[in-house]
Amino acid sequence: MQNPNDWTPPPPPQDDSMFSPQTREYYAEQIRKDSVKALVLSIIGFVCCPPIFAYYAWNTAQEVISNIELYHVEEGRKGMAQAAKVLAIASIGLWAVGVFLRILAAGIGR
Repeated sequence: MQNPNDWTPPPPPQDDSMFSPQTREYYAEQIRKDSVKALVLSIIGFVCCPPIFAYYAWNTAQEVISNIELYHVEEGRKGMAQAAKVLAIASIGLWAVGVFLRILAAGIGR
């Protein structure tokens, strides 16, 4: 039996993260998948059905950026997520301009 006074606590983590390496690796994998998913959705949103695909692309990209900032993993993917957000916003903006121009053209055509 060991002496209770000989007990020492485990060493602190090597990095400054408060999350375990398994947790960080799980979210790193999620970030890798979701950053590609957000970019693909934003590109699809540029081609068809911008309100739906761009919305999901923006939400996914925002989640990726939040996870990167929280877990400090896959920080190189932040640019891809930001590009997806910009494309999603641009496609929604162009869609809104197109709808406005169609309404305007229909009003002028009377």
